[in-house]
Amino acid sequence: MTRASSSSAAPDLESDVPMVLNPVPSTAIPSMDWNLFDAHGGIDLGPSAQEQGLSQIAETLLQYMEDDPDNIGSDDDLDEPDERSDNEEEGIPLGGVGWRERTTSSAISRYWYPWPDRITCTLDILMHLPRSVFSHRQLDLFLWLLKENGVNDVPTMKTMQSLNDALQKLCGVTSLAYDGALGHKYFVNDLAQLIAQEMANPKVHPHPKFYPEDVGDKLSEANQADRWLKELDADQLTPMVRIGRSDFYIHKPAYLRDKRYCMPVQWFLCDQKLVAQCWGFKPIITDGQSGWAVIKRDNYEVPADLFLKNLPEMQRDASLYGIPDPTNILYTIDSQTNLHEPWLLTDPCKGNGWREKARGARVMSFPIWLYCDDTSGNVSKKWNKHNSFLFTPAGLPCSEGQKEYNVHFLSTSNIALPLEMLDGIADQLAEAEKNGIWAWDCELQEAVLVFPVVLAMLGDNPMQSEFACHIGLRGKFFCRVCDVKGKDVNDRDPSEHLPTLDTNSDCGSDHASNRSTGHSGAKRKGKKIIEDLKQMVKQIGNFIKPGKARTKAATLDQLNTYFAEAQKIGTETKLKTMWTESGVKDTYQLHFLQHLQNSFKKKRGAMNRQKALDEEIAALPENTSSPVWRIKGLDPHRNTPMEILHVILLGFVKYFWQDLIHNQLKGKEDKKALLETRLSSLDVSGLGISPLAGHTLVTYAGSLTGRDFRAIAQVAPYVIYDLVSEECCDAWISLSKMIPLIWQPQIDNLDSFLATLTNEPKFHILVHLPEHVRRFGPAMLFVTEAFESLNAIIRAKSVHSNRHAPSRDIGHAFAQGNQVRHLLSGGLFLLKDLFESRSVNPEPISKSFSRCKTDWTSVGPGPASLVAASNTVTGYLGLDDMLVHDRHPANALHESDPLLKLADTSPILITINQFVIVCNQSVPGENFVGQIKEILQHVDRDGAFSQDMYGMPGLKGTNEYRLMSLRDLLCMVNVQHDCASRKCEATGAAPVYQERERTDKTKATIIHHDYASHLMLNTTQMRDARHLQLYHISEARVTDEEVTHILRESTKKEVVIHNQLLQSARPTHILASRPSSPTANQPAVQPPVPPASHPARRSAVSNMTQYGSLPHMPVPHFHPYP
Repeated sequence: MTRASSSSAAPDLESDVPMVLNPVPSTAIPSMDWNLFDAHGGIDLGPSAQEQGLSQIAETLLQYMEDDPDNIGSDDDLDEPDERSDNEEEGIPLGGVGWRERTTSSAISRYWYPWPDRITCTLDILMHLPRSVFSHRQLDLFLWLLKENGVNDVPTMKTMQSLNDALQKLCGVTSLAYDGALGHKYFVNDLAQLIAQEMANPKVHPHPKFYPEDVGDKLSEANQADRWLKELDADQLTPMVRIGRSDFYIHKPAYLRDKRYCMPVQWFLCDQKLVAQCWGFKPIITDGQSGWAVIKRDNYEVPADLFLKNLPEMQRDASLYGIPDPTNILYTIDSQTNLHEPWLLTDPCKGNGWREKARGARVMSFPIWLYCDDTSGNVSKKWNKHNSFLFTPAGLPCSEGQKEYNVHFLSTSNIALPLEMLDGIADQLAEAEKNGIWAWDCELQEAVLVFPVVLAMLGDNPMQSEFACHIGLRGKFFCRVCDVKGKDVNDRDPSEHLPTLDTNSDCGSDHASNRSTGHSGAKRKGKKIIEDLKQMVKQIGNFIKPGKARTKAATLDQLNTYFAEAQKIGTETKLKTMWTESGVKDTYQLHFLQHLQNSFKKKRGAMNRQKALDEEIAALPENTSSPVWRIKGLDPHRNTPMEILHVILLGFVKYFWQDLIHNQLKGKEDKKALLETRLSSLDVSGLGISPLAGHTLVTYAGSLTGRDFRAIAQVAPYVIYDLVSEECCDAWISLSKMIPLIWQPQIDNLDSFLATLTNEPKFHILVHLPEHVRRFGPAMLFVTEAFESLNAIIRAKSVHSNRHAPSRDIGHAFAQGNQVRHLLSGGLFLLKDLFESRSVNPEPISKSFSRCKTDWTSVGPGPASLVAASNTVTGYLGLDDMLVHDRHPANALHESDPLLKLADTSPILITINQFVIVCNQSVPGENFVGQIKEILQHVDRDGAFSQDMYGMPGLKGTNEYRLMSLRDLLCMVNVQHDCASRKCEATGAAPVYQERERTDKTKATIIHHDYASHLMLNTTQMRDARHLQLYHISEARVTDEEVTHILRESTKKEVVIHNQLLQSARPTHILASRPSSPTANQPAVQPPVPPASHPARRSAVSNMTQYGSLPHMPVPHFHPYP
């Protein structure tokens, strides 16, 4: 292949090939064809000349690879044969094979900066897209394909790796190695660099909030909830605001425009304006000494625009105004007790410590959601457990926080335990909280100092129990939030073996919980303790109410007690008993306690045993308790909000559905077929889901996913109404009506919402949800579906690594993905080579950061043009502007076509006869349900014909027509027919399609009678639940006396069921003991299960659904039917 020489004309930036203006065929530069030696193997050029040539090539390559990123080319292998044919265009002279003309590539390099050209840019993007994972062998094959199809200047794999290393140094994320305290090595990506990238990313920075906000009764974001607004310590909040050219810090006095003095203690937003919560600050003279007094708890709010002078300005003007030096704070006064105390919050002479660290820059708090979960590193069913830590900015609104684009990887390991990995993350957090993180603010175009704050720790129930040093859901004290007590293991009847559902579910009690109980599982001897009815009712009553809250201080005291006991010989059994009796168990501390207990086991004699124990104690590290206690301001009992995905969809809904299919409809194939038909015939418009596959949902009930259970929860009451007992149907309706409340992304009236949520029947784990919503915001903010979506990426990166160093390799892969994400998002990065060569730089902070605006840049026009419009790459990166939050998190990209955006930006497809909620602009606050072409006004909210069966509001058509603007349409709604009262049957037939072709086969469908006049609004719809709550039919408030009565009657029924099961099981056990034992292909005879129509059976189902006696959920008494 040859390259023509060219003049100094500018290159063609679109083709990346320098424009040839003056070809000179007569002066062609000869090149060496490396294939010539293979064709003429007998020609011997002499070893000295060959060695000299190879030496020159090696030196050139070495120098070439060590060049700056701007000069890195993408060379072919030197021994690559010439792929150009003999029919090349005349006038193009032969040149060096595969070499770039480095003298003419500077313009191209600037255009594609920081990549040298288009081919290396696009290949680097392909290699590091989040969900586009390639092995090196696959990439080699792809590079070969490009070369074979005549693509010029295709780089080698080695060149791409060297380029990537250079880009990582320029604007990448470092993976830091840690030697775990429990003996495992792992890597953690640099949290500080990830946060700095977020601040410099124009796609991210406009969205997160940095100040708490007071919005009254409304609640939609985390910064409006109590945890951020009221509970975080002042030094964990953004400590200052800039007004004009003055910075006002908390705990530093200020002078107001109305001639008052104050001491701001917190900055927050109110009505989109900054406001300071202040203490009083007044001059005093005592004992002949003039100074100032701070009036504590005399809280009042001062708008930011009233602040006039900060502390330095007050010091400068103190003598002019005849006031004492504002740094001379004599004491503080408690306004309630009038108690005088010294000022200890800051050094009055220095004021807030962040001012000195910031050196004139703004300081911001950066709260995060920290998440941990385990996933398999294998594609096969063989389990290869990887514990992974992820985080996302907590200040993001719900619409942004659930995007995979905003989820960041920190660490993973298949050998290190979660708390061991948390140790390294806690070190990074402590360093960042102490000194801050320097970042370039792409909005303000200036340097800022930010520090992270862990708002909450997310995960499934076993993981959150591990964070809280809790024994797990199977312990006697099964709740990590309170000390509610389940039935004691010693009190259980060993003969009690009732059928249960799938015990390997992810819902809240996997192997982590199994191990946490500290028991070997052996049968306990002893007489069974018989409970009377009164005791059982009391225990169940305690189960459905929150117990005494666990506290950080109490748990730490308990852990210190364990450690003290472990330093004594012969306390192993006592420790196990203490874990069980308190529900507190630290898996991190357990490692060291086991070392202490094992240190003297092989020793004989009291003195030798004590000596070995003392030596082991001396060798212990400084911190032997969980690193979670070192995270500033975090109480894992209170700050691990309930994870609604696993608890509700993969928990309650899953078990309800499996109970329906496997037990209540067991052996009733006709009813199962009818259920399939109803599901397939159901109208799902407005729900944001695809038409239901009834056969799949029924036949494969044990293998469904969270997406399937989300659909089931929204339609179950309309398909099971005559297949189960009335009590069971009522339980389904209650569950289905509760789920939209929980998945509601915006709450308009918090007190009313929490009252409604509290009144719903629930399991114990849900009784803490109202408090979590009040403290952290709508449950949609701390749902983990976005985090769960990264499990597939972690698995893919594990599969495509060599498995020798998974923690390092997966961490590097995510770091490289962050680099590409940052660059293609237009993120700013530091021109390190220019910065280091500057002779004058204003106030340099470090060699790796600059406060000079001209030292920060973004990618060139070439890379920016690749993502300027929606395409495949923008879809992979999550950069499509058309993708908006559809109130249905964790959907696949482009799952729906947002053809029309309504008032709340919900993407919908408008169809004829579709029902919607309309906002009447002529009458503020009036909404009504309408149909596209025929408007239906909501008249009778109680819906007399449907309230008794479904508890849903009915819709009645009117002859009134209105012409409404599309801007007035709030959302689509789902409308169902009252099939129960109209006796709709599966008498219709529809053709069956196979391979997208119509066949002669037919399937049954539901024929609705009097469809238009018997409609009801489906308020179990999860999508746009905020608007539907206006039409929600509230349940009657249940009094304490009614609760007691319900518990007593339900307990009586369950005792009857339990006794019936025991009586029916006895003859079965006798038969099973006969010599003719069952073989592997002939299972043992099981206790007979009463049919779903049996009154006792219906009671069991009702009790299960109302009081939470489900497998994997700790219950105060025996389990009902699965």
